[in-house]
Amino acid sequence: MAANLLFSFDDLTRKDKAVKELEKHFKRAGANPVSVDVDSRVKRSSGVSYREISLTFSDSQVVKLRVKRPGDIFQVMLNRKVMPMTHQDDHTKAIGEIVQAMDRGRTAFQKRLAKAKVKLPKRMKTAAPRMEKRLEEKRDALKEAVEDARQQLAELTAA
Repeated sequence: MAANLLFSFDDLTRKDKAVKELEKHFKRAGANPVSVDVDSRVKRSSGVSYREISLTFSDSQVVKLRVKRPGDIFQVMLNRKVMPMTHQDDHTKAIGEIVQAMDRGRTAFQKRLAKAKVKLPKRMKTAAPRMEKRLEEKRDALKEAVEDARQQLAELTAA
């Protein structure tokens, strides 16, 4: 029923009524948030103080809503990119717009995730070098055994 969500800037938490309402609107629009995080720190950008509400969805897409002091959303970020909104005054329509943008960009986002390379921690070591060394030793031993068998065969056929 409430078309516009108004957040309490100072008391903004995960359990805030407006945050739960936001989650409900996303579910109705067809995108179920897996996790909702509210940043406790106040950040500042372009002269505006804000707090962030992060919504992570099952396909790993992230929507960040930046809420300024009066309690309204002043910027929406979808997968680290600022998203322009045409329906800023009606949050229900705006959420529908965000979900549509998520659906349109889902394949490209998944391709980017697949291409991303994960670096192993420096302390973590793989068994590959040791295993490679063992396999080379085994190969060399088999080559020697095959050569010995050929020599024995040659001696037996010559005699």
